[in-house]
Amino acid sequence: MAAGRSTALLVTLAMLAATAAWAADDAVARATQLYEKRHYRDAARTLETALPSLDPARQATASLTLGIVYLGTAELHRELSQSATPMQLEYLKALAAIRGPGASRLASFYLGQTLLESGRPAEAIKVLERFAAEPGVEPGFRAQARAHLGLAHFVRKDVTTARALWNSLEARDPQTRATLAAVYSRAGITEPAPVALADAVLKEIGERPAALVRQKLIGVYARAGLTARALALVDQTDLKAPSSTEVLGPAKTINFYDPALLGELAVLYRHASRLALERAAADARVRGTAEYYLGAAFLEAGDVERALQATRAFLALPGAPPAYRNRALVREATARSLLARRADGGSAWAALARDTASDPDLLADMVAACVRHRLECAEIEPRAVRAAEAGERRKTAALNFALGTYHLRKGDLPRAVAYLESARDKAQKNRIEANDPVLLVNLAEAYYRTTQFSESLEIYFEMSQQFPVVRRLQEPLQGVYSMTHKSAGDVKIF
Repeated sequence: MAAGRSTALLVTLAMLAATAAWAADDAVARATQLYEKRHYRDAARTLETALPSLDPARQATASLTLGIVYLGTAELHRELSQSATPMQLEYLKALAAIRGPGASRLASFYLGQTLLESGRPAEAIKVLERFAAEPGVEPGFRAQARAHLGLAHFVRKDVTTARALWNSLEARDPQTRATLAAVYSRAGITEPAPVALADAVLKEIGERPAALVRQKLIGVYARAGLTARALALVDQTDLKAPSSTEVLGPAKTINFYDPALLGELAVLYRHASRLALERAAADARVRGTAEYYLGAAFLEAGDVERALQATRAFLALPGAPPAYRNRALVREATARSLLARRADGGSAWAALARDTASDPDLLADMVAACVRHRLECAEIEPRAVRAAEAGERRKTAALNFALGTYHLRKGDLPRAVAYLESARDKAQKNRIEANDPVLLVNLAEAYYRTTQFSESLEIYFEMSQQFPVVRRLQEPLQGVYSMTHKSAGDVKIF
C-alpha cells in the first residue's frame, strides 16, 4: 500500500531537493509520470538508461526515484505471490486428482513445488516422491523433482537426506542444472557454488529461448547480491512464458508455471530498491527523502533494526510534510512492536492513537501495518471503521483499501469485497492508471475466494497488459473456473 501514495512525497520532497526545475524531456520527470500511471517497468527502464549519462547533480534524484519505483514493484510482486499460491494449489490439486485418459502427469510435479512454496514441505515430499517414482516420467523432470525433494528435506532440517538426493543426480540438461542452482541458492549451499553453476548454464544456452532456465536463475543472482545481473536477466526473460507445456490431446494443452518466480521477483526488486535509495542517501540534498523510503524498504525486507534507524533519521529532520511525518511515526511504532515481539501493536501506537480519530490516512497506515506485519488491530480497527463510515468515499479511499485488505486476511470475504470496492475508482474500475495495482490484486483475490471468477479474471486481464507476469495467475484461475462451471469461462486469455 505504500506504493499507492508514495508519488505525492516524491513530488513534494524530491522536487524541492533538486537543484534545478525538471524540464519536460528530463528522464526523472518522464519516469515520475510513468510511475504515476503505475507503468513501473517503463519508469525503471527510463531511469536505468539515463543514469550513466546524467549530470552528477541530477543522479541522486534519479536514484531516489528509481528506488521508489522498485519499492512499489516489489510490493506488487509480493502481493501477487501471496494471491497466486492458494489459486495454484486448488488448480493443481484438481488436475492431479484426474485419472485415466487425458490425465496430466506434470500436475503432481508442479503441485509438489507449490506445496513447498506455501510452507508445507512434508506434503511436498509425499507428492514429489510419488511423481519421481512413477514409471515413464522423463529423466529431466524426474531429476528436477528430486532436486526439489532435496530442498523440501533441507527445509525440514534433514540435511543428510537433502545432500544424498542432490549428489545422486546426473544434471545433464540445462533445466535440471538451473533447478539445482536455484535450490542450492535457496538452501544457502556454497559448494557447488550456485552462481558458478548459473553462469555455466547461461553460457551453454546462449540466445536460445529457455523460459524455465532463465526464470529459475533470477533468484540465484538476486540472493548473491548480483542485482544488476538479475535485473538484466529479467529483461531477457519472457515473464508470461510457461515453464512447461503438456499436450494431452488435439484440443487440450496445459501450461505450468514456476511457483517460486513471483516471490523471487519481489526479493530482487527489494534489493534493487535498497541499492538505489542508498545511493541517493549519500547526497545531502535528497538524504531525508531517501531515508524515509529506506525505512519502508528495510521494513518490507524484514530488517527491522535498519528500518527503525532510517525512519528515525527521517523524523529527526525539520520541515517534513506532516502527512509523511505521521506515516513515518506509524512505521517507527510498527518496528518497535516487531522488535519487542509483541502480538499487539496497540501499546506502541498509543501516542498516535489519541490523534487518529479524524485522520483517515493515518488510520489507513496503521491498519495496513497490522495486516502486513501480522500485528493485532483490536484497538485500531473499530476507529477505522467509524472513520470510513463517517467520511466521504473520495477522502477515505486509502482507509477502505486498508480495511478491505484487513478483512481479506481475516477471512471475512463479504466485508473485504465491500471495502475494496469502495476504494476502487468507479469510472475506471480495472485501470491501473486510476487504481493502485495492489488494491486490484487484493480485490481479484477476494472475488476468486467468493467464486466471482469472471470479475477476478477481468482484473487480471487488464493488469496483464502492463504486468505480463500476471499471466501465471490468469491461467490457473481460468482452469478453476472451467472445472467449477464445466466450461471455459466467459473471459478469454489472449
